Amino acid sequence: MRDHAVGFLRSAGWVGIVGALMLAVPSVSWASPAVELGKAKEKGRVAFVLVTEPGASGVEEAEQVIREALKTTKKSVMIQLDRTKPENAELVSRYRLTGPQIPLVLVFAPNGVIAGGGIAQGLTAERLLGMVPTKKEAELIEALQSGRAVLVLASRRGMAGVAEALKDCEKAREISNGNLAGTSKLAIVRVDMTDGSEQALMKKLQINTSSQRPVTVVISSRGQVTGAFEGPTDPAALILASNKVAGGCCPGGAKAGAVCAPVAKR
Repeated sequence: MRDHAVGFLRSAGWVGIVGALMLAVPSVSWASPAVELGKAKEKGRVAFVLVTEPGASGVEEAEQVIREALKTTKKSVMIQLDRTKPENAELVSRYRLTGPQIPLVLVFAPNGVIAGGGIAQGLTAERLLGMVPTKKEAELIEALQSGRAVLVLASRRGMAGVAEALKDCEKAREISNGNLAGTSKLAIVRVDMTDGSEQALMKKLQINTSSQRPVTVVISSRGQVTGAFEGPTDPAALILASNKVAGGCCPGGAKAGAVCAPVAKR
């Protein structure tokens, strides 16, 4: 994963709900890891990847932890990855799997982005489930891993000022993505304040869901929360915030979800 996305990845977490059939028959894959990761993304499944090598101890225990997570995670699959096999070299290189202690478990979101991971020793199903991102958080992580800063626009249906706030975000994105020197490219992630499945994300970003105006939270390409704005906002202010360095004040840092800039109103 990209280093500048790590800060946000550490704060990712949410639990899905699964039906009776999934509870009874967890999905486990033994085919090519690269192929199975592609299938998981195509089908919108969470993928728990168990990284091993011949002779590694604790593999069975790690499998059991993953199976427990599979029972309570909607649309999920377990994938085995032997890091010593030549056919897995590309994945080993991409996710820097040569050095870490194994067994190691990686968590991939339904959109295919890596959302977390940890050494299997001491890992519980609860901790593993906490690494599974919400749909919008997975979008955010994907943007960060591509090196972009993110504007998270939270609003409710019928809220005044949403169209204007969205227009300002889109203008900021247009300017930044137009090869403006010294600025990060921007992505926009829209979140419904009333969406129960996204409450954990809004809590991390300290978004006031009772706000009477749309809220735009700016996250730099380093994964740091660098600004929060209510209502329509000058695109230049959004661009400035997206390129600000926030001294470690970011999700997963000293205070997860802390807002590092004052709320600007106009």
